[in-house]
Amino acid sequence: MSNPKERRHYPRTKVKLPVVKVVENDLVDGEIEDLSLGGAFIRCSAMPNSKKNFHMVISVKGRLISLTGEMVWKDVQEFNNQTMFRGMGVRFQQLLIGDRQFLRDVIAKHHKNKFTAWLPKRRKAHPGD
Repeated sequence: MSNPKERRHYPRTKVKLPVVKVVENDLVDGEIEDLSLGGAFIRCSAMPNSKKNFHMVISVKGRLISLTGEMVWKDVQEFNNQTMFRGMGVRFQQLLIGDRQFLRDVIAKHHKNKFTAWLPKRRKAHPGD
């Protein structure tokens, strides 16, 4: 099996951002601990039953970002014959361009611009702008 770090396309940053996921018609609170433009690690107590896409809302600096994600790996531990779900790695599937640019700016500011060369350039909303 290949190392997951080798497949990453975007720099990651450590954060603490609240997120709400919709899991089987229930709302599940969680916290994003690791964020990139391509996905995140979400610490939470419930997970989707399959790799199907699910809806989530992230709260970042007073802005709510609504998007679709796919669980690509999970953090599960066995303790006293019980399985405990601790979190999951999520790949972002649908993210609006404006929200993507906002997250890019948040990540760049967190790294004090040292990783901006790795981040995709901002796109103009209208080519003539």
